[in-house]
Amino acid sequence: MNSIDRDDRYVPVSADGQRAQLPSERYEVYDPQFSLQNKTSDGEGGFQFWELIRVITRRKWMILGILILGVAFGIFQTIRQTPMYRATASIEIQRQDVEIIQNSQVAPNSIADLPYLETQYELLRSKSLAKRVVELLNLSSDPRYVNQNIASRSDRVERAAINLSKGIVVQPRGRSRVILVSYRSQNPVEAARIANSLVENFIETKLESKYERTEYARNFLQDRLAQNKIALEEAERSLVEYARQYGILDIVGAGGETSLDENALLALNNELATAESERIVAEQRFYSVRDSVNNNELLESPDLQRLRERRSDLAAEYQQNLEKFKPSYPDMVQLKARIDSIDSDISTERQKIVQAMEAEYKTAQAREVSLINRVEELKGDLQDSRDQRIQYTILQREVDTARSQYEALLERFKDVSIASGVGTSQVSIVDRAAVPAAPYSPNLNRSIVLAVILSLSLGIGIAFALNYIDDTIKTPEDVKTKLKLPAIGVIPKVKGKEDLILEELEDPRSSISEAFFSARTALEFATGTGAPKSLLLTSTQPGEGKTSTTVSLATSFAKIGRKVLIIDADMRKPSFVADAEHSIGLSGLLTRDALLSDHIISSKVDGLFLLPSGVIPPNPAELLSGPRLQEIIHQAEDLFDMVIVDSPPVMSFTDAPILGAVCQGALVVVRSGKIRRPIAERTIARLREAKTDVIGVVLMQFDAKKAGYSGGYYYYSYGDGAYAYGAGKSVTTQDSARRKIRLFSDATGSDSDTDELGL
Repeated sequence: MNSIDRDDRYVPVSADGQRAQLPSERYEVYDPQFSLQNKTSDGEGGFQFWELIRVITRRKWMILGILILGVAFGIFQTIRQTPMYRATASIEIQRQDVEIIQNSQVAPNSIADLPYLETQYELLRSKSLAKRVVELLNLSSDPRYVNQNIASRSDRVERAAINLSKGIVVQPRGRSRVILVSYRSQNPVEAARIANSLVENFIETKLESKYERTEYARNFLQDRLAQNKIALEEAERSLVEYARQYGILDIVGAGGETSLDENALLALNNELATAESERIVAEQRFYSVRDSVNNNELLESPDLQRLRERRSDLAAEYQQNLEKFKPSYPDMVQLKARIDSIDSDISTERQKIVQAMEAEYKTAQAREVSLINRVEELKGDLQDSRDQRIQYTILQREVDTARSQYEALLERFKDVSIASGVGTSQVSIVDRAAVPAAPYSPNLNRSIVLAVILSLSLGIGIAFALNYIDDTIKTPEDVKTKLKLPAIGVIPKVKGKEDLILEELEDPRSSISEAFFSARTALEFATGTGAPKSLLLTSTQPGEGKTSTTVSLATSFAKIGRKVLIIDADMRKPSFVADAEHSIGLSGLLTRDALLSDHIISSKVDGLFLLPSGVIPPNPAELLSGPRLQEIIHQAEDLFDMVIVDSPPVMSFTDAPILGAVCQGALVVVRSGKIRRPIAERTIARLREAKTDVIGVVLMQFDAKKAGYSGGYYYYSYGDGAYAYGAGKSVTTQDSARRKIRLFSDATGSDSDTDELGL
């Protein structure tokens, strides 16, 4: 047999009797409830604000708990702290030292730039300043600053200074040159007293340092003055003795006069310099007039200016008439002759000026030569006396040098001596420290804010860490992004009713009914040809709601007039209860050549029928592997509008892949927050390895409110709900009875006729 005729459809069958997989044209199913979240999850990589809020909302109680604990701990730590008071004094650093007497500074003026200010900060924090304050306030005898059992006073001062330094805080006020000096103490009066003492002693140390530098300079200058005075006296005596020995008179007298020869030489030199300057000027004027037409002498000559102006007027007139007459015209010839005559006069006048300049130049040159000869004569006369006065000049220079040094040192000594008694400082107090009225630490408000920030950061960090670690399938977005399948149905968890499926389905306005109606609608659009005629429902593990989903979907289809058959293919732990005399069940049909229609059981719901599992066989997988299963499914598809097959979990047994190979489609039931991504992916992979067309996923026990649909994000609840499955695992009689479906049985029992959502 190559094919089976079912409602004018031909389904190809392979040679071994197994039905080939039907192609299906699947597409995305629009679900308004989750469209916004799906769009968010489909966004490209990067920061997703709503995903952040969703994670925080999901772990809100944990974050709130950490926040409460953190704030409580912060308040407790704040309350148990000792109150600390802080007193602050402010000082100003002048840009430069005030120089009362000019040039009285012994060191360069300090500029209050950034390195200088940093230096002052360190000096204010220095141990030497702290020791000075300790000694001034006698803090070495205060047990709050040092242990009084230390015998040595110097050791107590050292230890007290170290403890005092711990409470000093130095910081600038903005970008100004004002420095804030604070001290922290348990005693407010003590804090103000020490802060004021710090700034006062800092200014005193600056003044003392300046005075010490000035005193050192004054002593140094005094010693050098004494030495220089002795040297000056010895140099003067040597000069006088040498002049007496060689009979040399001073060239420069007391009145500043010189000898006749030297005076004449100096005068001749001056005249020679003047003559040389005059000769140079005359020479330059001569050559300039001779070689340049545009020389100033020529340009400034009144006669030449007058002639040039006349020629310019005639030339302009000539050019103007040239537009009317030819150059040969008599008037034009006459006008040209007049222009030529003026040019000749200009040349003659220029030549006169050149000759006058040449005569002046030659006169200056002759005078210069005469003076040069006279100077040379006087130089010879003075050369002899100069040779004798060389040593005299050397001695005179030594005297002058010694005298200059002595006078400079004496003047500097006077300035420094005066400045040593003037106390000026580059540092001044702006505000003195006042006694603080309230402690600055502990600050309860600041501690609470800090605790809130740290606690929220810790709580949110832990929430994201848990979210990163947790890879379970929890939301429709997880189904789409992690499993790459559409969420055909999302079944909410109803609190307070133990999720009683059939009871909820009886109310068409309940959330369970709406969810399964939505799943039914999604199945209608799951393939290009509508809902599959035969649909396998399976799960990864027991307790995910597979059987409940089977009954609910079948009931939903039956309520819209479909003729639906449920096949209980779980021949290991069947969940549907049926009377044995009415049907031999699936196991019986697999082992006998009986008609399917003779063993169908009707239910209390119109259009809903059941093929029970029958007698539990010892080898369910072997029975399902035979060709008989395909014939049964084909007969069911011919007789009913829809066939829903309930199978055992995929990861436990091989029944589900076998059943999926003969069904047109399969749905995987996943319990929200229970199944990890790798296990769910393996479940889908096993089904696809068996050529099963996995249409999508039904997400069970999804808490929409906690997941964030009412507030924006998700919070997922986990539950076990798993029932023991397979050999070697036992369940109580009560649990076994509760998980039985009695919809297709006339028998009544004490247990509820409904199934829990966790089945």
